[in-house]
Amino acid sequence: MIEALVLVGALSVYHPGDGHNHGELACGGRLTWQSEHIAIRRWRGRCGARVRVCVGGGRRCVWSTVRDSGPWGATDGRRWEVQIRLKRGWRRRAVVDLSWALWVKLGRPPFLSRVTLEIVREAPLIS
Repeated sequence: MIEALVLVGALSVYHPGDGHNHGELACGGRLTWQSEHIAIRRWRGRCGARVRVCVGGGRRCVWSTVRDSGPWGATDGRRWEVQIRLKRGWRRRAVVDLSWALWVKLGRPPFLSRVTLEIVREAPLIS
């Protein structure tokens, strides 16, 4: 049996040297310009999970993997900043960070545009 966690929301993009990471991925390895993966805040236990990423109302979809944690950008409606723990009155800007290479592969959708993620994993068999 296959289970999927579906997340819908806004997307953001990150890349090496953007000032908000130090190049190391939460799941191991380094962030490069060629890396094709996503970062989600609920990444624990999902490292390497396959993800179907769809933009443009499902017109453009690609398969990728969970490799990092994020996005950590937050807004109060007027300002934006990186916050690990949300301050009172602030909310997250996006549900996912796309790596630069994955964003390019998806056709460079506008930042904060709508994205649908289907994070797939095999469910344990019950005998």
